[in-house]
Amino acid sequence: MFPRSRVVIGTITVLTLFGAACGPGKDSGNADSKSDGGVSAKDLPPCPVDAFKKASGPTEVVFWDSYVGRTSAALKKIVDSYNSSQDKVKVRLENQGVTYDELRKSYEAAAAAKQLPALVAGEDTWTQYMIDAGTTLPASACMAVDKDERAQIDDLLPGIKAAYSVADVQWPAAFGASTVVLYYNRNHFTAAGLDPEKPPTNLDELRSAAEALAKVAAPKGPSGQPFAMKLDPWFIENMVSGQDQTLVNNDNGRNGKRADASTLKSPDLDTALTWLAGMKTDGLLNAIPSTTLIDHYIAVATEKSSMLIETSTSATLIDQVTSSKDGLKLGDVVDPETAKEFAAFNGFKVKFKVGVAEVPGIELKGKGQAGGSAMFMTNTGSDEVQSAAWDFMKYFMQVDNQVIWTNEGSYLPVRSSVEEKLNADPAWKESQRGQWISTAYKSVQTLSEDFPGPLIGPYDKFRESLRSLLETIALGKEAGDVGPAVDKAVTEIDAALEKYNATNK
Repeated sequence: MFPRSRVVIGTITVLTLFGAACGPGKDSGNADSKSDGGVSAKDLPPCPVDAFKKASGPTEVVFWDSYVGRTSAALKKIVDSYNSSQDKVKVRLENQGVTYDELRKSYEAAAAAKQLPALVAGEDTWTQYMIDAGTTLPASACMAVDKDERAQIDDLLPGIKAAYSVADVQWPAAFGASTVVLYYNRNHFTAAGLDPEKPPTNLDELRSAAEALAKVAAPKGPSGQPFAMKLDPWFIENMVSGQDQTLVNNDNGRNGKRADASTLKSPDLDTALTWLAGMKTDGLLNAIPSTTLIDHYIAVATEKSSMLIETSTSATLIDQVTSSKDGLKLGDVVDPETAKEFAAFNGFKVKFKVGVAEVPGIELKGKGQAGGSAMFMTNTGSDEVQSAAWDFMKYFMQVDNQVIWTNEGSYLPVRSSVEEKLNADPAWKESQRGQWISTAYKSVQTLSEDFPGPLIGPYDKFRESLRSLLETIALGKEAGDVGPAVDKAVTEIDAALEKYNATNK
């Protein structure tokens, strides 16, 4: 298999922010350090709906993103369609690198210079940061006053809406939803006496499958550790959130006050990390450092390992590698410079059948938290620019365009009507890729609106600590020593929260 990584094909729910520990730092005078930025459903900022229609000429909307490959191409297709459909607004895409790190650094520099774009496609973890920055026009402000029927999205998945809302105010106007899924070698499963139609649903079953796979020698089974895993923070976040356990205090930062302390230390975290340490100790885990780009994919592609947990957005690329006669075509999915780095994989083709299942949890499959990207509108432009940005967001969220976003851009549906339209096409419904994305969609569809995940201002530092925690347990000299590693992570996270909240009062 080959990665749908940030460098290779676009955004991923679960990659890291390496930006500054604090937001731009605005003083609201609120000693309670409120997480809603002082915005409520009853006290929304003004949204200058339709102001662009009064402009003497076309209003330009600058849209910053860090998508590449097919995701970028899908967005460009929708933008071009919008620009061709009318003559009052011109959306101009500007790529700010290929990582959220690069994008956020550009955003912070532009905020300081007061030269922000009208739209920015940030990471799902940006919500609290964008609220605290004070430069965001919440989507709810526009939905509340816009009489256009396109502004009312009644079938937005409840879990997605809740994840990006604070105090009943939805902040981003559009989404690039993804989740983590289990990719596995169906041939290896059969050789090990496992039913490929019944993949693991929890950590105990995942270990049992790994034990069975380890007994089957190559080429019918793995030649190394059966379970390959890049040590990214999503493991902790999804496992703990899947048990309805908070990651930070103040009800995950959602009770009206910002989170100011970690709640990581819990029986659920201990269960997940002890499982991980045991898998490593017993030779069942192929632990991959988070600094590597594609090693975990290569491990499964070359059949050294049999199972991999990664983003659902990889489905499009993996489908090409497994179903195309010609294999992977780097030129279709990466920029020229990246293609040079991975030239050896041009034409690469997997020779086994791949299965995709909802991610195994501590107890139940498919539970976790919303991931991917979110498209925020800024409030620093003229009324014409703000209203024009909103008009494009309305267009982007329409069913036909959301079908393109899923079918060609690889992101999961966030509207039930989009999933219905996709499945009305027999070619999509019967295709390998369609079935895989539909499997991932089940996890997003069932996200709880009552437990929408954490709001964390310094999410970059939070994930940095989780990454270090995982690598200590699975790679470090004290591998397997869960307690001290958790204590260290908690201390780091609490310090980052204190520093962030001191700046964003």
